[in-house]
Amino acid sequence: MGLDLVAVLRRLGVSIDDHSPPISAPGVITWLGRIFDVTPDQYKLGMIEGMEIWSTGYGFAPLDLVGVETWLFDAPRGDHLIIAERKVNFDVADAPKRDGRTLKIWALDDFAAFIGHAVIDGRLQILDEEEEVAEKSESGLFEGEGPFVLKPKNDFSVLESKGLEISLSKPVLVPAKLHEVRGLIKGPGEEEIHVWVLNCGGLHLVEEFELLERPPMINHEFLPIDRDPDFSDLLSQRRPHKDGMGDLLYWWKFESDTSKINSYDVLIPAHKGIDAAGGYWIFDGVTCTLHLNQ
Repeated sequence: MGLDLVAVLRRLGVSIDDHSPPISAPGVITWLGRIFDVTPDQYKLGMIEGMEIWSTGYGFAPLDLVGVETWLFDAPRGDHLIIAERKVNFDVADAPKRDGRTLKIWALDDFAAFIGHAVIDGRLQILDEEEEVAEKSESGLFEGEGPFVLKPKNDFSVLESKGLEISLSKPVLVPAKLHEVRGLIKGPGEEEIHVWVLNCGGLHLVEEFELLERPPMINHEFLPIDRDPDFSDLLSQRRPHKDGMGDLLYWWKFESDTSKINSYDVLIPAHKGIDAAGGYWIFDGVTCTLHLNQ
């Protein structure tokens, strides 16, 4: 059930990176992915940024202490969550420990409660297949499961102006949110706008973009994502308006209460390098934005 479990977690709002799996011996416990963009509610449930998610897979044989101890011997340093899809024949409080590894185990009842609460509080909507497809295809661009990969522009002039060399950097992918924003801006008149905003190390207007067919197999790096973005400052603008006395500049304000927003999980092709002072930088290849001191 590994792939289905990842799909369920994503439907529940859990951001999972399923690339660059850690090296581990084959066995009952298998790697599903790595959590990023942990929400406050997920944090309360024990999820941590960068936590590795594992599954026992479905089976009649129970998960025992020996199996967990064998797996833990090869587990990388960091935080781990094992979702047990089979019976656990020991008290999870007695789970083995190892220096540098924090282990949390969800038995079936724990995972069932996680799904149940998501349905009750509205984070998970029960839709039939036709309704779900209609919801996903509203933009006409994004179909199926994300994250979707945006095509880079390969314009490195910003790096050159800063004295940085693209040849000394390494390509990476940066998880982000792409928001499709519709709403009204009001000034001397009223106008409806439809724009795309990339949420990745700040909010950035995207004039046009293309999707890659599949993500390249490279490492992920992370930039801050605004969990509750306010588009007012970004989308408000000063522009000329004829009022009978010539063209005068007026503020046109974006009305947040009129907004309709669709959001998509995307991956941004980027480059990561080191400057002369030893600080890391990340160059976003879609908006051509340079993020220093990362």
